[in-house]
Amino acid sequence: MGLLRHALRPTRPAALLLIGVLTLLLELASRSWLLFGLPLLLIALSWLFKYAYVLLEIAAEGIDEPPVLSVEMVNPVEQRPLMQFGICAAGAGVAWWVGGAAGYALAAALLLLLPATAAVLGVTGSAIEAVNPLTLARVIRGLGWHYVVLVALTVAFGLVMFGLEWLPVWDVVKIAAAQWLLLALFSVIGGAIYERREALGYEPQVSPERTAERAQRERLQRRDRMLDDAFVPARVHDAARVIEPLRHWLAATNGADLVTDSRAFLARAATWNDARAHALVAQAVIARLVATREFMPALELLDAARRALPGVAVTTPADLRVLIAQARATGRRRFAEQLEAEGSPR
Repeated sequence: MGLLRHALRPTRPAALLLIGVLTLLLELASRSWLLFGLPLLLIALSWLFKYAYVLLEIAAEGIDEPPVLSVEMVNPVEQRPLMQFGICAAGAGVAWWVGGAAGYALAAALLLLLPATAAVLGVTGSAIEAVNPLTLARVIRGLGWHYVVLVALTVAFGLVMFGLEWLPVWDVVKIAAAQWLLLALFSVIGGAIYERREALGYEPQVSPERTAERAQRERLQRRDRMLDDAFVPARVHDAARVIEPLRHWLAATNGADLVTDSRAFLARAATWNDARAHALVAQAVIARLVATREFMPALELLDAARRALPGVAVTTPADLRVLIAQARATGRRRFAEQLEAEGSPR
């Protein structure tokens, strides 16, 4: 279902509007063949296939909303459909020239490679890469079982297109249905690239990984700004104003981010030239780590803080007992004895 959901992309308004316009153009072309029907037919088909590759590309980039057809999309520089036609025509010609059972086998092999060539053309725009056996093999291997689905959908697309001719419905319905099926197939091919982006080594514009990376980058920027702001009261030895924002930040942080932020806080506090502010930051960090059961980082940072600030205290007797027990359990007996010798915090 994760792959087939991409087939619904052509049901969005922009794609449906394009299908409606092209259906009218294609119907007009079929009724005006001797006058200007052929040029109109070629133009409409050119727009359709160029948009199909645009849809493949945005699906591979993880973009849900299909774009409105624009002048940039239909410019003569966009040659991916023509490249695909050339590859198919050349393959069909070779299969016909070989003939017999070998020709049929070659044609079947080319059909199996059709989704791979479309995928490579959609992403790279290179006809050379689209016929490169090594590139095609990497794509097929990277797509895995998704490629089996793509081949099945390609065969199903061909069968349905053939069957449309026999349906007792208006020609405009057949034309519109054929366009939707084509766009859905290309959207699924792009969607397969997106779904298997890690195996393919492909980095789309939109992905959970990039979203998380951007969110983490913004979070680190906010953290650095907060620490920069904390330097001002630290410089005038106003420790109380330093610690409050840091406590609020720590209270809203857990897991790996908490450990990373705790190390960053202590590293920055060591540069403030304010021993009291440094000690308060150490106490706040260690208290939060103990509260979230991050005992090993708490011991590590307590040890580092005591080296810089001898005798720095743990905030509560309960936290001290927990850290003493943890130090003994992890074989740090001497450190545990030092903590016990100092007793309760001053």
